[in-house]
Amino acid sequence: MADSEDEPENEAEPTNDETEHEGERVMSRSDGAAILREVAAGVEDGTINIEGENGFTVAIPERFELEFEYEESDDEAELEVELEWRMEDGEAMSVDDKND
Repeated sequence: MADSEDEPENEAEPTNDETEHEGERVMSRSDGAAILREVAAGVEDGTINIEGENGFTVAIPERFELEFEYEESDDEAELEVELEWRMEDGEAMSVDDKND
């Protein structure tokens, strides 16, 4: 996690056929909510644009798997929201109903 609100941590790590983009920074609850609203609007529109030095664009299929995870220990809590779908020839593919 970044030490201040002004210093975001962003990474893009390719491994084999996989590319991972990750970023962390400390922010206020209202700033975090604003970013989540932008992500939600991108999901609804079918494209999420992450700006910044290591920015990227993600095409979101019509149907995907949504996972929430909450972990809590004595000194830390973490909430993760994950969207997952198949990729075929570099294209986002909708998740089938039979896996729901």
